[in-house]
Amino acid sequence: MEQDETVQSNRKGLLIAVIALVVVLVGGLVGYRILSGGEGAAPSNAGLTSSAQASSGKVSDPDAIYLADYDARIYTASGVDVLLTQVADGKPLVMNFWATWCPYCIREMDDYKQIYEEYQDRVSFAFIDCADGTREKVADAAAWLRDNGYDVLPAYYDTELRAAYTFGAMQLPTTVVVAADGEILAIQAGAIDPALMRSALDSLI
Repeated sequence: MEQDETVQSNRKGLLIAVIALVVVLVGGLVGYRILSGGEGAAPSNAGLTSSAQASSGKVSDPDAIYLADYDARIYTASGVDVLLTQVADGKPLVMNFWATWCPYCIREMDDYKQIYEEYQDRVSFAFIDCADGTREKVADAAAWLRDNGYDVLPAYYDTELRAAYTFGAMQLPTTVVVAADGEILAIQAGAIDPALMRSALDSLI
């Protein structure tokens, strides 16, 4: 009984932290559009039976959506492909969609670098550059990270923009927070509040 109350208390704390994060993201700075025109395909689980739930036999919130159902392929600077679920590797995952031409993305890089250094052993991170090959090129973005001291961050490149479209990242920056079990908890454009991001991550680990 006491354990059940502890679990419920932890779950409540997690939801409060995540809701607070979403509120801040919703009220954050307006990002720039990646491309002119086009609509993002933000995850929707209408009528969806999650493969994550099916494989585990777990009965959970019917409105929950899982990373396994919206996996996407991204690339390292050297062109090696990796799936988002591989990056997560069973840990909570923070994805940050960004580009060098987005001033709000650049402005929050210092905050993200500090958060990454604090949580990298307990949380997986993917800093996903939206490298469309025209406005943003992999080589230029990689050079920018290196020249500005951010090459310690786990950077990936969405050269086909599939991940961006999958998560509706039509504005930058966009942050996606995923729980360790793969449940997608928050997807929203805008700058993060570092304190609330830390609070959310503390609730997830």
